[in-house]
Amino acid sequence: MKTIIPLLGICFLLAHCTRQQTVVDFEKEKSAIQAVIAKETESYYKQDYEAWKSTYLQSPAFRKFGYWEGYPEKVISNIGFESLAAEKKKQFEANETLWKGSTEERLNENFRISSDMAWYTFEQNSYEKDTHKFLGKSLETRILEKEDGAWKIAYLSFHYYPEQKE
Repeated sequence: MKTIIPLLGICFLLAHCTRQQTVVDFEKEKSAIQAVIAKETESYYKQDYEAWKSTYLQSPAFRKFGYWEGYPEKVISNIGFESLAAEKKKQFEANETLWKGSTEERLNENFRISSDMAWYTFEQNSYEKDTHKFLGKSLETRILEKEDGAWKIAYLSFHYYPEQKE
């Protein structure tokens, strides 16, 4: 009985230690995530394919789903990064980027961050760069994973509000 009690204590301590989660520096990780999102947006408008591509998890697990009235099909999706990469490479080469050089304002941001995965939701208002004309408002979601210590976009979704008819 005397040996069972210390063994139970050791088992309890080992079980407790394996269940402890890594402490996350929330503000540091939040800033890193915002930087990745900003880099993705900026490189998209600059049509810098390599910089744009570097912000994504380049995996079959990647997903993108979006809705915008301006698309002929209204709803778009990419299952796996390769389909998105091929689409964007073609788009950049043809200089067909929509809303090129627009500015974005992100509001009502919400972050959930763990040591290797995070999700970030926000509302986004887009404006024409020079005139500040309102282009659209969307609800956005990004799920990010850490790959070699760097945040990468693993899931991207956007849903634009219907355009206001004048």
